[in-house]
Amino acid sequence: MPIVKFNAPEEFLAELTKDVALVDRQIVRVTNLYRQSTYSPGVQHLSVVATARVGSDIVRLDLYCGDLWHIERQDTPVTAKAERMRRALAEGCARLGLEVRAGLLDEAE
Repeated sequence: MPIVKFNAPEEFLAELTKDVALVDRQIVRVTNLYRQSTYSPGVQHLSVVATARVGSDIVRLDLYCGDLWHIERQDTPVTAKAERMRRALAEGCARLGLEVRAGLLDEAE
């Protein structure tokens, strides 16, 4: 299944707008994705990932928000950015009549 990838929320939402009638079940999956750093075992990379099946494609947004060091004053701006991005995506999807649910469509599906 082809994957159409974006790194900018505006482009992701614009793509959904063009084919909103083809969004499978009118659902967009949005989640926080945590990846372990390969350089430092105590650090995690935080991204907001949104996916939707549109026709025969998976449309995917990967938005890197920052690194989590598990030190509150350093992590707070990163988690706040992730929350802002999730809220903006939810609002954009709502304007399109799409439902946001947790999770991630895997390209192996």
